[in-house]
Amino acid sequence: MTVQHIQTTPVRPPHYPHDEGARHLIHCPSSWEHYLLDAPSLGEEHFVLVGDLPVRHPLFNDGPGYFHDAQLATEAVTEIGAFVGHHYFGIPEDRTGLIHRFSLELTELSAWRALGSGAGEGAGRIATEITAVPANIMNEVPRCLELRLELRIDDVPCGRGSAGLIFLMPKLYRKHLETSRRVLRETPELADRPDGHPHPARPAEVGRGRADNVVVSEPATDARGRYSTWLLSEGVSPVVVGLQGELTGLHLLEALRQSAVLAAGRSAGLDPGRCTLAASEVDFRAQASLDLPLRCIAVPGPRGHDGHGRPAVPVTLTVTQHRRAVAEARLTVVQDL
Repeated sequence: MTVQHIQTTPVRPPHYPHDEGARHLIHCPSSWEHYLLDAPSLGEEHFVLVGDLPVRHPLFNDGPGYFHDAQLATEAVTEIGAFVGHHYFGIPEDRTGLIHRFSLELTELSAWRALGSGAGEGAGRIATEITAVPANIMNEVPRCLELRLELRIDDVPCGRGSAGLIFLMPKLYRKHLETSRRVLRETPELADRPDGHPHPARPAEVGRGRADNVVVSEPATDARGRYSTWLLSEGVSPVVVGLQGELTGLHLLEALRQSAVLAAGRSAGLDPGRCTLAASEVDFRAQASLDLPLRCIAVPGPRGHDGHGRPAVPVTLTVTQHRRAVAEARLTVVQDL
């Protein structure tokens, strides 16, 4: 007989309205060994993050409302990844967890449709099954975590993904930040700034409704069909802004999403209001600062179709600061029929 021990931890994301309710992280260990000895795990661990789909979130519920926002999955990884490392794998709390790689594929688009759901009708439940595997273990303390994700909406399997986290010791993290800032200061010849004050893109073109949720500028195009936008940091929603004014993962990921949707709309005629990201692969290359402008270059590929005949456009994106790559992404924008 197999006995499964389940530990539930309430999780309330800091940007959710209080009436949205907490989500719960359920730990489903495959062995009692470490918990009977009160020792951290050094093997594979399994979790489930469950909760209601938001219906009044200032960012995720802003826009045409055709799809549930797939940013829910990216937010779950950024919030839960470090928590899991610190509480279940014995990684010291002072080690900063940074995501260096993230991927997500929506496997059942019908489950992500949000039309017809509302606050009065109930918006459904989302569950993210997380498998965490420690890596690069030294002195019985992991330096990295590999996460595998399986998503369900109302018990319908609808997505899968993965993420890689690295945990930096305080001195190494401070050195990492100082080196990044020094490189930016010492290379003025690489300065890259917009000509004048950038104007925000129209909300409808990036799949949003409110102007303060637009985090990219009106794009410029070149002869090679590239769309160049600037990441906006002034006048944007506090949902995406860090507590200390730093560039948050949500801010950067939302800028990538908006740039991809905008490029797919202008290059291939996709309707932003009926679009979502069917697939995302993001690699984070360097630390960025909001003190200097960030440029996002989007290169849309040819318009094609997914396996169900829906219009789809692949978009390759690069975010740079002082011409140094901060993030690289390969996104697929799909329009529902």
